[in-house]
Amino acid sequence: MDELDKLLAEIDGTPHRKIPPPNNKALKFTSDIEQLLNEVKADYAQKERELEQQKAKERYRRAIAWLKTLDPLSSEGLWFEQFALKYPSKVAAAVDYLRSLNSND
Repeated sequence: MDELDKLLAEIDGTPHRKIPPPNNKALKFTSDIEQLLNEVKADYAQKERELEQQKAKERYRRAIAWLKTLDPLSSEGLWFEQFALKYPSKVAAAVDYLRSLNSND
């Protein structure tokens, strides 16, 4: 005990103990937890990216199927031709159009 601890112990009549500094095991445990948490976060982010890629492929597949069934001379087909002019491809336009129809994608 240092002098201050001794004086405090004398004042209130109870012995004071120094709080030991954290040991290396506690620091390593905290570091291990942080590392594990970072790994879990990275794994979750990777899974999210994979899921988004999968959804994009599915939207692309649906857009191609929809374009194959679209009658270009129907009112929807004629409208879509004008709509698609703003896009780099008809497939990109179809993906966007179908996404707006099914806003939960």
